[in-house]
Amino acid sequence: MKLRLISTSVMAVLALVATSAEANPIATVAAPSAPVANAVRVSKAPKIDGSLTDDSWASAPKHGGFVRRFPNPNLPAKRVTEFAVMYDNAAVYVGIWCHDDSPAEIRGLLTRRDQESQSDEVSVTFDSYHDRRTGFAFLLNPASVQRDMLIYDDSSIDTSWDAVWTGASAITATGWTAEYRIPLSQLRFSAKPEQTWGIQVVRAIARTGEEDVWSPWQRSDAQIVGKFGTLHGIRDVKPGRRLELLPYISGGLLTTPADPADPLNDKLQPRYALGLDAKYGLSSAFTLSATINPDFGQVEADPSQVNLTANELYFAERRPFFLEGSELFQMGLGIGDENSETLFYSRRIGGAPHGSVDGVFTNVPTATPIYGAAKVSGKSEGGWSVGVLDVVTAEETGTAIDENSNRTSDVVEPLTNFMVARVKRDFRQGRSTLGAVATGVQRVLGDHSVGDILVQQAYTGGVDGMHRWGKAGGYQLSTNLYGSFVQGSAAAIERLQGLPRHNFLRPDAPHLDYDPTRTTMAGAALSWNLGNVQGDPHWRFGAGGDIRTPEFEANDLGYQTSADQAITFAYVAYRDENPGGGLLSYRTNANFWFYNDFEPRVGGWGGNFNGHVTTTDMWNIGGGINYDINRWDTTALRGGAKLRIDPGFSAWAYFNSDSRHKLQISGSFNAGLTPASANWSSGGELGAQIQARPNLELFVGPSLSVNEDDRQYVEEVADDAGNAHFIFGRIRQVTAAMTLRMSWTLTPNLGFQLYAQPFMSTGAYSDYKDADQPSRGNYNDRFYHYNDSDLSQRDDVIAVTGDRSGRNAYTFSRPDFGVQQLRSTLVLRWQYRPGSTIFAIWSHGQSASDSDGRFNLGSEISALARSDSEDVVMLKANYWFGL
Repeated sequence: MKLRLISTSVMAVLALVATSAEANPIATVAAPSAPVANAVRVSKAPKIDGSLTDDSWASAPKHGGFVRRFPNPNLPAKRVTEFAVMYDNAAVYVGIWCHDDSPAEIRGLLTRRDQESQSDEVSVTFDSYHDRRTGFAFLLNPASVQRDMLIYDDSSIDTSWDAVWTGASAITATGWTAEYRIPLSQLRFSAKPEQTWGIQVVRAIARTGEEDVWSPWQRSDAQIVGKFGTLHGIRDVKPGRRLELLPYISGGLLTTPADPADPLNDKLQPRYALGLDAKYGLSSAFTLSATINPDFGQVEADPSQVNLTANELYFAERRPFFLEGSELFQMGLGIGDENSETLFYSRRIGGAPHGSVDGVFTNVPTATPIYGAAKVSGKSEGGWSVGVLDVVTAEETGTAIDENSNRTSDVVEPLTNFMVARVKRDFRQGRSTLGAVATGVQRVLGDHSVGDILVQQAYTGGVDGMHRWGKAGGYQLSTNLYGSFVQGSAAAIERLQGLPRHNFLRPDAPHLDYDPTRTTMAGAALSWNLGNVQGDPHWRFGAGGDIRTPEFEANDLGYQTSADQAITFAYVAYRDENPGGGLLSYRTNANFWFYNDFEPRVGGWGGNFNGHVTTTDMWNIGGGINYDINRWDTTALRGGAKLRIDPGFSAWAYFNSDSRHKLQISGSFNAGLTPASANWSSGGELGAQIQARPNLELFVGPSLSVNEDDRQYVEEVADDAGNAHFIFGRIRQVTAAMTLRMSWTLTPNLGFQLYAQPFMSTGAYSDYKDADQPSRGNYNDRFYHYNDSDLSQRDDVIAVTGDRSGRNAYTFSRPDFGVQQLRSTLVLRWQYRPGSTIFAIWSHGQSASDSDGRFNLGSEISALARSDSEDVVMLKANYWFGL
């Protein structure tokens, strides 16, 4: 009850903040060189059939003057494009005329909704807030396939955003036309009697690769929405209170392998659910979203992986409720294009329980039910962005039966409340922003054993900001400062201190204050990035940093892999969008980094150089090389002293063939070498995208990697005298996978999708060793390499009869492994009316494992074929009400 009261209070307060934030408007002005378009009111709505033959279109003013964005930027477009905008009290209507002297060569592929394809395409994007930061984009191809996306923070794109709108296209004797009806309820705008919006229209021509834009926008620009033109003429429209309801019902069966003697698990299990998603417009710009027993189905399963690192794996979010409006909850930690660390990792909510039960037979839920969730999100006319999410998840219990048939139960996941809040303010027409963030987790732990591994309360919060200045806003400083606080039992905080990302148990770290009696922990994190982001057509440069205290902890609702660090980096890049000589464009980058901890001790430094080109044949090719001058790894022993490590090289390359062809080939390759320990790795993947028919698309993508690592952590064990030993070995890991996708679309609203991935990975260990002198300068001196006479093996247990001293004995488990998995999903999707869909889903899975460790493709496939399968067959339907 306490959690629900907190949840209700938080949402009520933030709803009030969201409603009142509109009271402080900021004037917005167009960029000096932005083109201007005018919309006209119509008394009779046009019929949305793609033909643009209604009388209203004939009287609407047309706007042209498109210029090329790629290739040969800034030149006039080779083919004329025109558009017109109309509106009434219910919707905005857009017509686009794409003139083409070769209509037979216009490419319109029939795919499912929201699937990108190598088709001709037009997009219209409205900045209806007119904040030069937020754009609602609507795309159509000549086959009437719809896509939509949300642009936030000027240049970040959320393709998961879905709006309810209609559109149609038609190929004519002079080209093709596209016609849109976008309900005003799907946009966010002020209550002013006369509206001023930003607008951009883009046309892509598949057979030539040409991209034309109405408002000039270079590929070298860091801005997207900031480059929009201006739309005038929309008057006397009211945003109104928007109410949308999306109830769903689903049912099906799960078949799973089960021991006939197991009384806790049945081979055949029914699956059914009933739930509701709702949205209500609190004001012209803010929306309350709520859900009861939300539908968290997904089309593709998470990719198979074997994790040998000290950190958990990261998986992308696929659940619709969390994807919608996710742009307001982007609160990244750290630096780097591929960095996934964040204060809010929505996969924490509703995931697998943290606790476990022991027994001959066990039954533990695979996911935690969500009682309910609510969100307030939006952006006011005054430049305030608000996003608040509150979720309550259920208490879950696991059951076990021991060898004496005794049944026991214990809580494996407590009743929990998750809260995320985000407030941000734009200044100077979006060229500066200042924001505050907060997350909170509260658990009802009671006296259950799960309280020894989970904290009772966990909070993070802080401020972030961005400031652009100089010519065309060419220089940018972005920074964030976050703090964290966790509170729990002494056992839970002791466990937290010992995790590799904190590693307070290290005996050689005088700056780390390990205390097994403490019940709280607090830390801080700071990151910054300063550089030239646009203005100069060729050069980019900048520097930044990422600092985290040892106690910083955000993993209860975020995703964090490290603490106790101070990283500094710098970069310089050069690009040319019209170089000639067989190239359409190229870019090069050079990067340098330096990292240390709070001891302070230098962990290492390194550099990278990479280059990328697009040829006149529309091939994309690139690659790079890294040199890491590594010195210390503070987590390698996972609780022991830091380990001295050695410099290494790595390289990578990729290519993508001409996407205009029916067969597109792609590939990527990587290799690495550490000379001191003879560690090496290599891998690659290929992909073939086949457009078999205009409505049938196939993808086949095999991958293979081989990794030999002489310092793979195995286990920490204690000998007869109680001394700790950190066992390492040389692993030869071979991983092979094949990704298969098929999309067969019968109409823009009806189609099939197939996804399948067989996966196999083996790891064979040799050259076992004890890291008994990890700080020694010479590689071989850091380890005691066991002789044959030191080891003996029985079944899967390896006994050590002596170490460097020759007198201590201990054992460890043989770590060799083999994993085989198959995951596949077949989905029939029918959107029988706008916003309403029926799904028929078959999900199939197989898995097997062994302790052989040696890779043999025939044996791996055979083991997978013999493994038991798990199948789910489901039917799901929802219905959208817009009131």
